[in-house]
Amino acid sequence: MSALRTESEDAGPSNEGMDLALLRKLQAGDELAWTHLTQEYGPRLYAYLRHNLPSAVDAEDALGETLLAAVRALPNFDGRVSLSAFLYSLAYRKMADFWRRRHSTAPLLESVVASNSVGASGDNAEFEELFDSLPEISRQVLLLRYQVGLSVSEIAEVIERSYKGTESLLSRARSQLRVALDRVDQEHG
Repeated sequence: MSALRTESEDAGPSNEGMDLALLRKLQAGDELAWTHLTQEYGPRLYAYLRHNLPSAVDAEDALGETLLAAVRALPNFDGRVSLSAFLYSLAYRKMADFWRRRHSTAPLLESVVASNSVGASGDNAEFEELFDSLPEISRQVLLLRYQVGLSVSEIAEVIERSYKGTESLLSRARSQLRVALDRVDQEHG
């Protein structure tokens, strides 16, 4: 996982007006707007999916399914949540669909650890292992907040929980990560 953003940084798109303008163009069928959407969000959605799925091919497939779902859903999307939250919500569901279809007996955590450990080295590998040892929902809210940059309300939309529940979950996830990091520091200190 890349460096976590600080809480004081703005989460989400920098200009909601641009988000709304892009949404209106997408809903009007503007092909340049679709190109912009895929260039703007595609790499970030892929990174999110890749972190949570066992292979690059699986992440690419889920990204394609996410974008196809966006094409189908955007005509009826009302814009009450940000375009970013809407897209990550679709990606989150496509990721869940993948794991349901897979019917794997291996828990999600083991699969994610195995896929993310390949090629990692040094402190980064240790952090990845520590991060991946957190409960899945904790990893998801931390990724959505600090790697993707969604606000608490946007994360609540993605994971279909209340704002207060999501806020509490995010606080608990940060605490779990802090405790795990402190434990590693004590072991190495």
